[in-house]
Amino acid sequence: MHRIKGTILLFVIPWLIFSQKKTPFSYYDFKNDSNYKKELKRLKNYTNLESEGAIKSIAELSYDYKDWETAIDYYEILLVKSPTAENYFKLGVAAARKSLEVPRFLSVPYVIKARKSVLQAHELAPKRVVVLNLLIQLYAEIPSLLGGSIDFAEKKANELRDINPVEGGMMQAYVFQVRNDFKASASIYSEVFHTIKEIYQDPENCVKELRRNLIFDLGRVSAQYKVEPDLGLFLLDHYLKSYGFQDNYPLEWAYYYRSKIYLYRKKYEKAEASIQKALEINSNFEEGLEFLKNLRLE
Repeated sequence: MHRIKGTILLFVIPWLIFSQKKTPFSYYDFKNDSNYKKELKRLKNYTNLESEGAIKSIAELSYDYKDWETAIDYYEILLVKSPTAENYFKLGVAAARKSLEVPRFLSVPYVIKARKSVLQAHELAPKRVVVLNLLIQLYAEIPSLLGGSIDFAEKKANELRDINPVEGGMMQAYVFQVRNDFKASASIYSEVFHTIKEIYQDPENCVKELRRNLIFDLGRVSAQYKVEPDLGLFLLDHYLKSYGFQDNYPLEWAYYYRSKIYLYRKKYEKAEASIQKALEINSNFEEGLEFLKNLRLE
């Protein structure tokens, strides 16, 4: 039995390594947030925990503050009373995020819970964009041993593009990235930016309409694939100026991608100024330190 478990972990670990090498999610130190702890204690001590409303309040509060373990516990309780797509989706998000915060060998149960929960959310709300986005990412990266399927992810990305050409295009390009077909990925990313410029002729309208995660991701794509630098800078600047603790991607990474755009536009001083801001936030930011080192060799 122990040998079987060990074999399973050998299959799982490559997925976890891949996930943790991507742009990381931001972490919030909820344990040292006195306001959060006070409100959580109040809800637990002074409300009827048999009440659906009370359970939902605790689930939503812990979700907002990125206390994923508490969110998982209370969304699971809430789902007994209210098995909605939203509740399944948030349970899936919490489990997926928690899987990245624990040692790799402890991640498997969270990974499985995330996949199953998001699939259930999709079955209840088959055209909901954020659900499809996460479903595609989970199925693209989770090994088949745990229920993943890159073919299923590609099928759902195609469906999403019919629903929303921008969101779907981003997911199609992402699936090609996972398949290591970077030429196809770059082509689709270019199409996505072209579509955005057609739909949102004024960039201000663009940031009003697009999801926060998508705004960041478009900036990342602009930096990594050297596409539409002006729009990429605009999106990253907006993300930086309006950043809040509930945002999902770290501030230093937004500065890092902005620096990369400045670099390929040969604006070296601006590239260095931007990466220095990233390092002020996180002095141990390895990608930022490497970027600065290489920049000074230009």
